[in-house]
Parts: sequence; C-alpha cells; structure tokens
Amino acid sequence: MCLNIEGLSCRPQVCSLLDENGNEVQPFFEFVNCRHPCMPNASDLIPNDILLGKNEHSNNNKKASCCLLITGPNMGGKSTLMRQAGVLLIMAQMGSYVPAEVCRFTPVDRVFTRLGARDRILHGESTFFVELSETSTIFRHATKHSLVLLDELGRGTATYDGTAIASAVLHELSKGLGCRTLFSTHYHGIVDEFANIPNVKVGHMACMVECDNEDDDPTKENITFLYKLTSGACPKSYGFNAAKLAGIPLCIIKSGHVKAKQFEESARKIRILRSILSARPSELRRKLQSC
Repeated sequence: MCLNIEGLSCRPQVCSLLDENGNEVQPFFEFVNCRHPCMPNASDLIPNDILLGKNEHSNNNKKASCCLLITGPNMGGKSTLMRQAGVLLIMAQMGSYVPAEVCRFTPVDRVFTRLGARDRILHGESTFFVELSETSTIFRHATKHSLVLLDELGRGTATYDGTAIASAVLHELSKGLGCRTLFSTHYHGIVDEFANIPNVKVGHMACMVECDNEDDDPTKENITFLYKLTSGACPKSYGFNAAKLAGIPLCIIKSGHVKAKQFEESARKIRILRSILSARPSELRRKLQSC
C-alpha cells in the first residue's frame, strides 16, 4: 500500500482460479475502502467496501453470493458505485495501483455494462429496446468469469413489465451464469423476491431522513445522502425528495404523494386477494382468524 496526493492506493492481488488441490474456485473480487479514481479530491469521498463471490468470514464454507442487488434513494450513489467497481477492476487487471486499502480478485474475461438511459433515434430504437438489446449481448457473450453491471433495467417500460423482465434477468445471472453482477433497481418487489436467495445479497446506499413534523408529508422530509454501501434493502426510493430538489412545485409533489398512497393501497389489496385465492383451506382459516 502506498500514499500519494490523492490518498491511499494499493497494489492489486490477482488470485488463482484454482485452489491448492487443483479445484476451481468461485470467481470473486474484494475491494476494501475503495474510492472512485476519477474524483479529483479523495478527502471528500466516502470509501466503500465491495465484496462479491467471497464470504465475509473465511471460515464460512458456504457458496458466496455472486450478485449484489443495490437499492437506495435517487441520487444516493448507486450508479457511481457500479461504475467505480468496473473501473477499479479494469485498473487492477492492468496491474495499476488501485485507490483502495485492499484489492483482491480472480481474473475477469469481460466487463459488460447496461448503464444510463438513451434511445437510438436514427435507428428507430426506443430506450427500452436499447436496454434489452444490450442485455441480450450480455447473455450471448458473458461467462461465469465476467463482470456485469446493470443499472435500473426495465425503467423504460411499464412498471409490471419492467419488474418482470428485471427479475427474470437477475434470476438467470445469479442462478444460470453465476457471474459477478452489480444490479441496481427501484423495483422493491424484486428485493422482496430475492431477499432469501443465497446467490444474491441485498445492499443499499444509506441515507439519513429527517422530518420537520409528524405528518406524512414528503415536502417536509430532509434527506442527507451518506453514500455508504450498507447491507439490507432501502425501504423506499425517496423520489419526492428528488422532485423537491429539482424545483417541482410543492403542490404538485403533495398531489403526487396522495396518488402514490392510493396506488400503494390498491397494490396491498391485490396482494391480500392473491394470497387468499392461492391459500389452502387450512391456511385460509388461519389468515381469516388473524385479520
């Protein structure tokens, strides 16, 4: 490890794909207190630990999670963290010093990214089509030694379609390919679905929420972004905070919040109805008794 004008940097450690017995090891990478290399002033940055394909405790023999499902508030740092991981891994494989305290990894054959949102107007391709086209390229060429970065897949279409496609893609990446994947989303239904899947661990970019009063009023919320990757899911995306920061009139934000509550209540009733219709008679009696 060395110290330069931008902060601590370390020499990357490239690990073998085989263990001492000649058995193939699970692809992994580990960054401790890593920072984005393109930021000019390292003292202003919040360092993060990123670990994929390797258990936090060395004595744990269980297969480690190969996918990190990232949630968090808008502008909370999800996309930056994903780009940071990709750039650092490329730097490390080149043999360059890396802005981190520890950098260990098994070699990567390719880095695939599905970041941002754009269309191809001259080709007649919509934003959603471009998303799926780039995702299709990943499935055609990625291997278990690849790194995949997917940022909010499915946001270019209707909520249910987007959620379903994003869920199916993450399922295939985690259980089929088994490659190292960073997958960010605002679809909290996906988080619930993969919360107990061993191949996927859930994290979020932390924030601190302060409210000026007891009312459930998004215009009174003050969000402080902590830019720290933390285990577990973020309860919501705080989109109304982004609207307030962007200068949307408060009356529109309040009106939108009322609509959001209506949508949430409708979704809750649908979930209850589906649960009742799919329940066995004994389970149905138990649920009715608990109501």
